[in-house]
Amino acid sequence: MKVHPIKTALLGVAVTSLTLAGCSKNDGPGTTPPDNEGRWITVSGALMDEEAGDGNGGTMVYSVTTAQAKDPNVSINVFDQGMHIKSQRTARLQASADGNFLYNIQYVGDDGGIFNKYSVHGKKDFRPDGPEVETATYVSTSPRWLKAAEGIGVAVRATANDAVYQGTNPNFVFQHITAKTDAITLDLNDPKITQTASFELALSAEEQAAGYYVSRIDVPVINKAGNKVFIGAAISKVDPARFTLEDGKPVFATDRTSPKAWAKTLVLDYPSLTNPQLITSTQTRANTNGYRSTMQYVGTDGHVYQATSGEAVGDGGSKILRISSATNDYDNSYVFSLDQALGLTNTYIETWKYAGNGIGFVVYSLVNAAGERTGGYIARVDLNAKTATKYDLPNEANLNFRQIQNLTIEGDEVYVAVAPVGQDGNIYIFDSKTGEMTVGAKLVNKTGNQYIGVY
Repeated sequence: MKVHPIKTALLGVAVTSLTLAGCSKNDGPGTTPPDNEGRWITVSGALMDEEAGDGNGGTMVYSVTTAQAKDPNVSINVFDQGMHIKSQRTARLQASADGNFLYNIQYVGDDGGIFNKYSVHGKKDFRPDGPEVETATYVSTSPRWLKAAEGIGVAVRATANDAVYQGTNPNFVFQHITAKTDAITLDLNDPKITQTASFELALSAEEQAAGYYVSRIDVPVINKAGNKVFIGAAISKVDPARFTLEDGKPVFATDRTSPKAWAKTLVLDYPSLTNPQLITSTQTRANTNGYRSTMQYVGTDGHVYQATSGEAVGDGGSKILRISSATNDYDNSYVFSLDQALGLTNTYIETWKYAGNGIGFVVYSLVNAAGERTGGYIARVDLNAKTATKYDLPNEANLNFRQIQNLTIEGDEVYVAVAPVGQDGNIYIFDSKTGEMTVGAKLVNKTGNQYIGVY
């Protein structure tokens, strides 16, 4: 395992004077720009590329005050009036807790892997803050990353290696597949890379022999003690008995009929990014890496609560698991089943937000018999009582939250962008204590585009 401390890769400088931008270089989370009396709420939207809802045409952002975000008489048109965030495809945005800063690592293209920080000043006024940081050298031009704790970013990648085998055609004997894995940490306040690590990631010998391997990692979060980082994982499988030949070498067939692997999480020591270990839940066979959106949070009680997705049809739907603060391993005595809490089957958690004291807000779809995700729904969940209450949203059957990236929280209120692809919608505000739902600002849409986040 290779670990490289305090490596810094910087590109250029901020193109806008920080003095003119209204905040000094030392400003960080907790500093409110003087041009807003309260917190900025930033809305993001994904542009279509070739197909409606594909989200691959880039990302637009637009910010309003909290009062405006909560006002149903206010209209937000991010696609005509917002700023285009640097990224060839959908930007993977994160934000400071106070809403004053946005962070982005550009996704694919010539500038893929470039980190940018912006200060937020209302409407389309987002100003570069600090230097750009080049991360592609360590985690590729399409890294998976999150704000893993306030002021700290963690970016990762896992790339499956070629299968290792013995023998000659037609008597090839499959051995295993491992994953080349890389991780870095980023200082979000004073943008720079602070740590890098590289290692090979392998499952147990039994799982490897059966064809299972780590195919993707994502959604890192740092625990309450600040000494571990948990990284969600997707596990794929090949059939060791079936292969085709390419250039005389066997390419083992993807196996989609065998049981999925038990849910797993990669654990690294923090801040060193050393001592990689995989922990395993026996509560569900599913993925823990999510898709572009946070899936795990440090709870008020110090435990990490982690949503799963991708369970096979009839396998009990999405769960929320718990990683113990005492052991840094799964607490296999705990599981929250969204299916059971709602009395449904085949729920699929697209994303969620932990709101404190065991309360969360889950955005989910339903998986039909053909394995297709359908509709878009929101529920308030109580992780302690293991109950859930579904909200009634307009046009639920036509909602599609597959591209959703972020829900935001301000005080006791959780903000969610709700709009069908290519159709108008609204910001919805949910009170975490009372459960009350209110309708906020109108979201003006355009054909093929969709609203994907609130920050």
